[in-house]
Amino acid sequence: MDKRYTLKIDRIVEETSDIKTFTFKHDLTAKPGQFIMLTDFEGGEKPFSISECSDEKFSITVKRIGEFTTRLFQKCIGDYVSIRGAYGSSFFISKNKVLLVGGGYAIPTFYFFAKVLLGAGADVTLINGARTKSEHVFADRFHELNIKVINTTDDGSFGEKGTAIEIAKKIISQEKFDFIYASGPEMMMKAMQNALQDQDRVQDQEQGLDYEFLFERYMKCAIGICGNCTMDPLGLRLCVEGPVLPKCKVEQLTEFGKYHRDASGKRHEF
Repeated sequence: MDKRYTLKIDRIVEETSDIKTFTFKHDLTAKPGQFIMLTDFEGGEKPFSISECSDEKFSITVKRIGEFTTRLFQKCIGDYVSIRGAYGSSFFISKNKVLLVGGGYAIPTFYFFAKVLLGAGADVTLINGARTKSEHVFADRFHELNIKVINTTDDGSFGEKGTAIEIAKKIISQEKFDFIYASGPEMMMKAMQNALQDQDRVQDQEQGLDYEFLFERYMKCAIGICGNCTMDPLGLRLCVEGPVLPKCKVEQLTEFGKYHRDASGKRHEF
Protein backbone atom coordinates (compact mmCIF):
# COMPACT_ATOMS: atom_id res chain seq x y z
CA MET A 1 0.00 0.00 0.00
CA ASP A 2 1.33 3.43 -0.95
CA LYS A 3 1.95 6.12 1.63
CA ARG A 4 -1.15 7.66 3.13
CA TYR A 5 -1.52 11.31 4.15
CA THR A 6 -3.86 12.73 6.76
CA LEU A 7 -4.97 16.16 5.59
CA LYS A 8 -7.09 18.97 6.96
CA ILE A 9 -9.83 20.41 4.77
CA ASP A 10 -8.64 23.91 3.95
CA ARG A 11 -11.58 25.20 1.90
CA ILE A 12 -15.07 24.09 0.83
CA VAL A 13 -17.01 25.61 -2.06
CA GLU A 14 -20.64 24.71 -2.68
CA GLU A 15 -20.90 24.49 -6.46
CA THR A 16 -24.54 23.30 -6.56
CA SER A 17 -26.93 21.78 -4.04
CA ASP A 18 -25.31 18.37 -4.66
CA ILE A 19 -21.74 19.26 -5.70
CA LYS A 20 -18.93 20.61 -3.52
CA THR A 21 -15.25 21.32 -4.05
CA PHE A 22 -12.85 20.40 -1.22
CA THR A 23 -9.36 21.92 -1.17
CA PHE A 24 -6.35 20.65 0.75
CA LYS A 25 -2.93 22.21 1.34
CA HIS A 26 -0.59 19.49 0.12
CA ASP A 27 1.92 19.02 -2.70
CA LEU A 28 0.20 16.15 -4.50
CA THR A 29 2.39 16.29 -7.64
CA ALA A 30 -0.48 15.06 -9.80
CA LYS A 31 -1.11 15.22 -13.53
CA PRO A 32 -4.42 16.02 -15.27
CA GLY A 33 -6.68 12.97 -15.42
CA GLN A 34 -5.25 11.25 -12.35
CA PHE A 35 -7.20 10.54 -9.16
CA ILE A 36 -6.79 10.05 -5.42
CA MET A 37 -8.28 7.55 -2.98
CA LEU A 38 -9.92 9.17 0.06
CA THR A 39 -11.31 7.86 3.35
CA ASP A 40 -13.16 9.77 6.05
CA PHE A 41 -12.11 7.28 8.79
CA GLU A 42 -15.75 6.15 9.15
CA GLY A 43 -15.75 3.34 6.63
CA GLY A 44 -14.79 2.78 3.03
CA GLU A 45 -12.52 4.50 0.57
CA LYS A 46 -13.48 6.13 -2.72
CA PRO A 47 -11.67 7.47 -5.82
CA PHE A 48 -11.99 11.14 -6.76
CA SER A 49 -10.68 12.98 -9.80
CA ILE A 50 -8.52 16.05 -9.26
CA SER A 51 -10.10 19.35 -10.32
CA GLU A 52 -7.16 21.62 -9.49
CA CYS A 53 -3.56 21.09 -8.47
CA SER A 54 -0.52 23.25 -7.75
CA ASP A 55 2.68 22.90 -5.75
CA GLU A 56 0.88 24.04 -2.60
CA LYS A 57 -2.66 22.64 -2.83
CA PHE A 58 -5.11 20.45 -4.70
CA SER A 59 -8.87 20.14 -4.99
CA ILE A 60 -11.47 17.47 -5.65
CA THR A 61 -15.01 18.21 -6.78
CA VAL A 62 -17.57 15.75 -5.42
CA LYS A 63 -21.18 14.96 -6.25
CA ARG A 64 -23.33 13.68 -3.39
CA ILE A 65 -24.54 10.27 -4.52
CA GLY A 66 -24.51 7.73 -1.67
CA GLU A 67 -23.67 7.18 1.98
CA PHE A 68 -19.95 7.94 1.66
CA THR A 69 -20.32 11.26 -0.17
CA THR A 70 -23.21 12.26 2.10
CA ARG A 71 -20.84 11.92 5.07
CA LEU A 72 -18.20 13.89 3.20
CA PHE A 73 -20.71 16.68 2.60
CA GLN A 74 -21.16 16.98 6.36
CA LYS A 75 -17.47 17.77 6.86
CA CYS A 76 -16.37 21.29 7.74
CA ILE A 77 -13.22 23.33 7.18
CA GLY A 78 -10.63 22.03 9.62
CA ASP A 79 -11.92 18.44 9.62
CA TYR A 80 -9.51 15.69 8.64
CA VAL A 81 -9.57 13.02 5.94
CA SER A 82 -6.94 10.58 4.70
CA ILE A 83 -5.76 10.26 1.10
CA ARG A 84 -3.35 8.27 -1.00
CA GLY A 85 -2.26 8.88 -4.56
CA ALA A 86 -2.19 10.38 -7.10
CA TYR A 87 -2.87 7.31 -9.24
CA GLY A 88 -3.47 6.31 -12.83
CA SER A 89 -2.67 7.56 -16.29
CA SER A 90 -2.92 11.19 -17.34
CA PHE A 91 -3.97 13.10 -20.45
CA PHE A 92 -1.65 13.60 -23.39
CA ILE A 93 -0.66 17.28 -23.41
CA SER A 94 -1.24 18.62 -26.91
CA LYS A 95 0.25 21.94 -27.97
CA ASN A 96 -2.17 22.35 -30.87
CA LYS A 97 -5.90 23.01 -31.38
CA VAL A 98 -7.93 20.82 -29.04
CA LEU A 99 -11.57 20.23 -28.11
CA LEU A 100 -12.61 19.24 -24.58
CA VAL A 101 -16.09 17.72 -24.22
CA GLY A 102 -17.37 17.34 -20.66
CA GLY A 103 -20.65 16.52 -19.01
CA GLY A 104 -22.08 16.98 -15.52
CA TYR A 105 -19.89 16.59 -12.46
CA ALA A 106 -17.09 15.06 -14.60
CA ILE A 107 -16.28 18.48 -16.05
CA PRO A 108 -14.13 19.86 -13.14
CA THR A 109 -11.16 17.65 -14.06
CA PHE A 110 -10.95 19.71 -17.27
CA TYR A 111 -10.31 22.86 -15.23
CA PHE A 112 -6.98 21.45 -14.05
CA PHE A 113 -6.31 20.09 -17.54
CA ALA A 114 -7.17 23.33 -19.36
CA LYS A 115 -4.63 25.24 -17.30
CA VAL A 116 -1.91 22.74 -18.20
CA LEU A 117 -2.88 22.84 -21.89
CA LEU A 118 -2.69 26.63 -21.90
CA GLY A 119 0.74 26.45 -20.30
CA ALA A 120 1.83 24.21 -23.17
CA GLY A 121 0.55 26.72 -25.73
CA ALA A 122 -2.58 24.85 -26.88
CA ASP A 123 -5.62 26.49 -28.49
CA VAL A 124 -8.46 25.20 -26.27
CA THR A 125 -12.20 24.95 -26.92
CA LEU A 126 -14.37 23.52 -24.13
CA ILE A 127 -17.95 22.24 -24.24
CA ASN A 128 -19.38 22.29 -20.71
CA GLY A 129 -22.64 20.36 -20.69
CA ALA A 130 -25.30 19.59 -18.09
CA ARG A 131 -28.98 18.70 -18.02
CA THR A 132 -30.13 22.00 -16.46
CA LYS A 133 -28.68 25.30 -15.25
CA SER A 134 -28.90 24.15 -11.62
CA GLU A 135 -26.55 21.24 -12.40
CA HIS A 136 -24.01 23.32 -14.32
CA VAL A 137 -20.59 23.64 -12.63
CA PHE A 138 -17.39 25.66 -13.09
CA ALA A 139 -18.86 27.95 -15.77
CA ASP A 140 -17.43 31.10 -14.14
CA ARG A 141 -14.01 29.55 -13.60
CA PHE A 142 -13.67 28.37 -17.19
CA HIS A 143 -14.61 31.82 -18.48
CA GLU A 144 -11.73 33.28 -16.47
CA LEU A 145 -9.31 31.19 -18.53
CA ASN A 146 -8.13 32.21 -21.99
CA ILE A 147 -10.13 29.51 -23.77
CA LYS A 148 -13.28 29.32 -25.89
CA VAL A 149 -16.15 28.06 -23.72
CA ILE A 150 -19.48 26.74 -24.99
CA ASN A 151 -21.99 26.10 -22.20
CA THR A 152 -24.87 23.77 -22.99
CA THR A 153 -27.94 22.43 -21.20
CA ASP A 154 -30.35 19.76 -22.36
CA ASP A 155 -33.34 21.99 -21.56
CA GLY A 156 -31.84 25.27 -22.78
CA SER A 157 -31.92 26.90 -19.33
CA PHE A 158 -28.26 27.96 -19.64
CA GLY A 159 -26.08 28.44 -22.69
CA GLU A 160 -26.94 26.63 -25.91
CA LYS A 161 -29.80 24.16 -25.92
CA GLY A 162 -28.73 20.57 -26.56
CA THR A 163 -26.48 17.90 -25.16
CA ALA A 164 -22.71 18.29 -25.10
CA ILE A 165 -22.49 15.64 -27.83
CA GLU A 166 -25.00 17.37 -30.10
CA ILE A 167 -23.01 20.58 -29.86
CA ALA A 168 -19.72 18.70 -30.33
CA LYS A 169 -21.00 17.05 -33.52
CA LYS A 170 -21.85 20.46 -34.93
CA ILE A 171 -18.44 21.93 -34.04
CA ILE A 172 -16.30 19.09 -35.39
CA SER A 173 -18.19 19.27 -38.69
CA GLN A 174 -17.25 22.96 -38.97
CA GLU A 175 -13.76 23.15 -37.45
CA LYS A 176 -10.62 21.04 -37.59
CA PHE A 177 -9.14 19.89 -34.27
CA ASP A 178 -5.83 18.13 -33.71
CA PHE A 179 -6.98 16.27 -30.60
CA ILE A 180 -10.25 15.65 -28.73
CA TYR A 181 -10.77 14.78 -25.07
CA ALA A 182 -13.95 13.63 -23.32
CA SER A 183 -14.92 13.26 -19.66
CA GLY A 184 -18.40 12.37 -18.50
CA PRO A 185 -20.94 9.57 -18.05
CA GLU A 186 -19.95 6.50 -20.03
CA MET A 187 -22.95 6.61 -22.36
CA MET A 188 -22.09 10.22 -23.18
CA MET A 189 -18.56 9.19 -24.13
CA LYS A 190 -19.87 6.28 -26.19
CA ALA A 191 -22.04 8.76 -28.10
CA MET A 192 -18.94 10.93 -28.54
CA GLN A 193 -17.03 7.99 -30.01
CA ASN A 194 -19.90 7.32 -32.44
CA ALA A 195 -19.93 11.00 -33.45
CA LEU A 196 -16.19 10.93 -34.15
CA GLN A 197 -16.54 7.77 -36.23
CA ASP A 198 -19.37 9.37 -38.21
CA GLN A 199 -17.21 12.42 -38.87
CA ASP A 200 -14.33 10.25 -40.03
CA ARG A 201 -16.64 8.59 -42.57
CA VAL A 202 -17.92 11.94 -43.80
CA GLN A 203 -14.39 13.26 -44.29
CA ASP A 204 -13.18 9.89 -45.59
CA GLN A 205 -10.21 9.96 -43.22
CA GLU A 206 -8.20 6.76 -42.96
CA GLN A 207 -6.64 7.56 -39.60
CA GLY A 208 -9.43 9.75 -38.26
CA LEU A 209 -9.64 12.18 -35.36
CA ASP A 210 -7.42 11.28 -32.42
CA TYR A 211 -8.86 11.30 -28.90
CA GLU A 212 -8.59 10.27 -25.25
CA PHE A 213 -11.45 9.46 -22.87
CA LEU A 214 -11.47 9.65 -19.07
CA PHE A 215 -13.33 6.62 -17.65
CA GLU A 216 -14.94 6.33 -14.23
CA ARG A 217 -15.59 2.84 -12.90
CA TYR A 218 -15.89 1.20 -9.48
CA MET A 219 -12.41 0.98 -7.93
CA LYS A 220 -11.24 -0.70 -4.74
CA CYS A 221 -7.46 -0.88 -4.47
CA ALA A 222 -6.25 1.71 -7.05
CA ILE A 223 -2.97 -0.17 -7.49
CA GLY A 224 -3.98 -2.93 -9.91
CA ILE A 225 -4.29 -5.86 -7.50
CA CYS A 226 -8.02 -6.54 -7.02
CA GLY A 227 -9.01 -6.49 -10.69
CA ASN A 228 -12.39 -4.92 -9.97
CA CYS A 229 -11.95 -2.14 -12.53
CA THR A 230 -10.76 -4.28 -15.45
CA MET A 231 -12.44 -3.87 -18.83
CA ASP A 232 -13.07 -6.58 -21.43
CA PRO A 233 -11.49 -7.98 -23.50
CA LEU A 234 -8.07 -6.47 -22.84
CA GLY A 235 -8.17 -6.81 -19.07
CA LEU A 236 -7.16 -3.16 -18.75
CA ARG A 237 -7.05 -2.04 -15.14
CA LEU A 238 -8.53 1.44 -15.15
CA CYS A 239 -6.74 2.32 -11.92
CA VAL A 240 -3.35 1.65 -13.53
CA GLU A 241 -3.59 1.68 -17.34
CA GLY A 242 -6.46 4.18 -17.03
CA PRO A 243 -8.49 6.11 -16.13
CA VAL A 244 -7.40 8.02 -19.25
CA LEU A 245 -7.38 5.74 -22.28
CA PRO A 246 -6.22 6.56 -25.83
CA LYS A 247 -8.21 5.92 -28.98
CA CYS A 248 -6.29 2.74 -29.85
CA LYS A 249 -7.36 1.15 -26.54
CA VAL A 250 -10.93 2.50 -26.42
CA GLU A 251 -11.67 1.03 -29.86
CA GLN A 252 -10.86 -2.46 -28.55
CA LEU A 253 -13.14 -2.35 -25.50
CA THR A 254 -16.12 -4.63 -26.13
CA GLU A 255 -17.85 -3.63 -22.87
CA PHE A 256 -17.62 0.13 -23.46
CA GLY A 257 -21.13 1.54 -23.32
CA LYS A 258 -22.67 -1.91 -22.77
CA TYR A 259 -22.11 -2.94 -19.16
CA HIS A 260 -20.22 -2.16 -15.96
CA ARG A 261 -19.50 -4.02 -12.73
CA ASP A 262 -20.58 -3.52 -9.13
CA ALA A 263 -18.51 -4.07 -5.97
CA SER A 264 -18.87 -7.85 -6.31
CA GLY A 265 -17.77 -7.83 -9.93
CA LYS A 266 -21.25 -8.62 -11.26
CA ARG A 267 -22.10 -7.15 -14.65
CA HIS A 268 -24.85 -4.57 -15.04
CA GLU A 269 -26.18 -3.34 -18.37
CA PHE A 270 -26.20 0.40 -19.00
